[in-house]
Amino acid sequence: MNITFLLPHVKISGGVKALIEYANRLQSMGHNARMFIPGKAAKWYRPDQKMKARREGVKTLPAETVDWMNNSLAVKVFPEPDPAYIPDADILIASAWQTAELAATFPASKGKPFYFVQHYESLWTRDKSSAAKTYDLPTQTLAISTWLKDILKEKHGKTAEVLVTPVDHDIFFCDTKQWNTPRRVCLLHHDYDWKGYIEGIETIRKVKLQGKNVELVVFGGKTKNPAPLFESAGFEFEYHYRPNPERLRGIYSSCDIFLCPSWYEGLGMPAMEAMACRSALVTADTGGCLDYAIDGETALVSPARDVDGLTRNLIRLLDDESLLKSISENGYRKISEFNWQDNCERLQNIFKTALTNRK
Repeated sequence: MNITFLLPHVKISGGVKALIEYANRLQSMGHNARMFIPGKAAKWYRPDQKMKARREGVKTLPAETVDWMNNSLAVKVFPEPDPAYIPDADILIASAWQTAELAATFPASKGKPFYFVQHYESLWTRDKSSAAKTYDLPTQTLAISTWLKDILKEKHGKTAEVLVTPVDHDIFFCDTKQWNTPRRVCLLHHDYDWKGYIEGIETIRKVKLQGKNVELVVFGGKTKNPAPLFESAGFEFEYHYRPNPERLRGIYSSCDIFLCPSWYEGLGMPAMEAMACRSALVTADTGGCLDYAIDGETALVSPARDVDGLTRNLIRLLDDESLLKSISENGYRKISEFNWQDNCERLQNIFKTALTNRK
């Protein structure tokens, strides 16, 4: 099959990472997978080059480099929203709402349209109305969590196939867990407010005020200089800027607990990666996490935006070593249930069925 992926961008993102992973794995299964991102006509893209590209298609389009994960396929940049830049295909996959909106304007020759929903973007994007409308488009829908499937059904009458994005177990693993005293707690820094970084810092502050000795470990890709973060938190902590996958595995594995204070997540890959590295999960109910975060079994879960709930659950693990190790081991086993081979085979069959029904 010829399969086209329309990515929103190639910046570090769990959703983009998953789509690139699918493209590479489908390619290795014998399909012809191609990836494109929209872009504005840049200075280096002269008008004569632009006209040539429109005549000749993807051959002359510039490529964008993905330097933060393993990727063997080119990601081509098309300078304007014109289907002439996109080759004909059997399957066309849009992801973020902007690419779904764009794909809806493409002719049938560009492929059977699929919308791979990785978050309910109308919750947080600026153009909430436009995002919401894309969920009503006449596309076949895939979702990365049961929570998203239920929202699409309830709010849009849309039936979606659920493909929980797996962790890459060749990258994220921990054969032997070393426990720390004091406990090390891992937290993602992000500048989106709904990622809950402020709530996470407040949780750590409350835990410290109750006399608990913890070491906070923060990683992120938005701030290279952590000094402003130290100032706003009121204390310093270990900080890692844009760690590569191998270094990130080391961070997860070195920590006893992963703290996820997000208000909502389509799924929540950092939490899953940490669990694969045997960190015990303390999380808010993000919606998407409920496919792997079972309260009291694989994680400790509290209501969204409830700092006191996160604080209580974090202290429970700090005070109860047996519970900490049980949550760690059960979480590790739960994450091991999801694997890329099964997902890719299932996705391949979904595509084949869609093409058969189309004829």
